[in-house]
Amino acid sequence: MNRPRLVILDSLLFDLFLKLRDAGMYLTPEQYELLRQAVNQGYGLGGWQDLKRICRLLWVKPCANYDGKLFDNTFDSYVQQHHAKMPVKPSKTPELKQTQTTLPKKPPSNLPQIPLRRKPSTQQPGEIQVPVAVQTSPISTKKFQDARDNFHLIPSDFPLQLQDVQVAWRLLRRTVQVGLDYELDIEATLYQIQREGICTDVVMRPVRIRRAELLLLIDDSPAMTPFFPALQPFIQAIADARITPAQIYRFTSYPGEYLYDWYRPSQAQPLNELLPKLHCNRTIALILSDAGAATATYSQERIEGISNFLTALSPCIRQLIWLNPLPIQRWEQTSAWTINDVLNGKMLTYEPTSLLTATREIPQESMIKTWRIYPHL
Repeated sequence: MNRPRLVILDSLLFDLFLKLRDAGMYLTPEQYELLRQAVNQGYGLGGWQDLKRICRLLWVKPCANYDGKLFDNTFDSYVQQHHAKMPVKPSKTPELKQTQTTLPKKPPSNLPQIPLRRKPSTQQPGEIQVPVAVQTSPISTKKFQDARDNFHLIPSDFPLQLQDVQVAWRLLRRTVQVGLDYELDIEATLYQIQREGICTDVVMRPVRIRRAELLLLIDDSPAMTPFFPALQPFIQAIADARITPAQIYRFTSYPGEYLYDWYRPSQAQPLNELLPKLHCNRTIALILSDAGAATATYSQERIEGISNFLTALSPCIRQLIWLNPLPIQRWEQTSAWTINDVLNGKMLTYEPTSLLTATREIPQESMIKTWRIYPHL
């Protein structure tokens, strides 16, 4: 299957997943990932009815949150709305009158067709076996096949809890030196006078403050949507004023000239107005994004857009933290791998140990490497 058709198919699957969730089915990101794995193996590509059967096997259960009737109504309605948008028109088989022999009708196909394939002869231990409807050749994803086959995701897989976020924020609010200014150390000066007499010199110390503010930037591209439940600890901590002061903005793939309010996505905040309001000794920028790892894509436009944004952001903040919800194995040969290089290898996975590692980082060591993208600079 060529790439344009694969992109359209992935878009339809994800849109169908969201429609069923909105209709009241309690579907999880893990169940969506199971469907993608089944389609990547070639199942469900024999038409809408074939896809419906695979979705029913994976998603419908005998309980109120997985109602079969609700599934049928929503699925049929979705097919009617998107029937004309399919990249391949359904193949029509003329009806033959029953004389001596009745030939079976070929079911109409609304999905991209690929040649038949052999049934896999071996099965990996612990691999989920999806019931066969129509056996077709698997989508070619050779480079990332191993990583995808072994990757399953549900929000509970992320160990980051609200308490972990609070602990990390307390550590990030540690006292830090501000510039090259010094102030009188009264206690040390009094101790010096007691030891050496009133004519001793005063003791000075660097000015240190215990203040911090958070700038939370969340990637809201479609590939990041399944991860939103796992990002709730940060959003909740800000909403409950456990992290304050704080601002939350969203962007798609990479920030351009604007960031958008998390709660009011239609409200744009120009970067040239936001950046001057940040404090280089207090602001901590936290970016939550897969950087292209979720879709296994490499985009030079995304890399350059991120690099331009980080170049403008870095002088305005004290520290930059980037958490990626995908494991490191999924970063290879994607934009995330190069962006991690731009970040001096400081992109971290989404887990408590990574967050604690970020709290111990020296801000000067997290400077970005724009020369890796623009060697002429």
